[in-house]
Amino acid sequence: GSQPIGKPIMIENCHWGTTVPNDTWCPFNFYRTSKDVRASYGSVMFNLGTVTQWAQQGLSKPGCWAYPDMLEVGCQHGPGGASDPGLSESESRVHFGAWCIVSSPLTLSHDVNNDTVMDKIWPLIANPEAIAVNQAWAGHSGSPFRQSTRGIYVKDIVAPVPTWQYYYKPLGGSKTAILMINSDETEQELTLDFKDVPGKPCTECAIRDIWDRA
Repeated sequence: GSQPIGKPIMIENCHWGTTVPNDTWCPFNFYRTSKDVRASYGSVMFNLGTVTQWAQQGLSKPGCWAYPDMLEVGCQHGPGGASDPGLSESESRVHFGAWCIVSSPLTLSHDVNNDTVMDKIWPLIANPEAIAVNQAWAGHSGSPFRQSTRGIYVKDIVAPVPTWQYYYKPLGGSKTAILMINSDETEQELTLDFKDVPGKPCTECAIRDIWDRA
């Protein structure tokens, strides 16, 4: 039960993806779509994939966000020991960018009192343009629109993920955010044709790199 206390309350449904909303029912502000995330790239990619179905059904939206669990950026070694090795710099950027583009709540879980860690990850977690993508709402919460047909097992993950994936999120007006993820073990040259971006019929587009802020 609840009673009026004169203060706003934010409710998270943490039932590991077993209690989810529908078109007319969402008594929580955000809801877990997955099991607990861990400090490994495989776990991050697995949890990321669990939000897609809710985005595509229009069930991740203001006041009712799909949530693949906390951010593991800056977490070096979790309760899983060797299975929680932490994330590399590039893996951390994929992780943070992915949570931003699927409109996930951005919940930090690292030791914020560790100045060494904070100095290292601050440019990433405080990137105002990435956060603006996360906060934007133009009718769709963000989802993949292209991916490789070839899968790869990433570290401790129990199911293969596409070697590469492209995510998009409309930002309103003529703007769309795009995230291109390479999960392969080697560098890949990823290319994109603007006409393939959902709802984006432009033939000439101005591009801005959010990470480089240019």
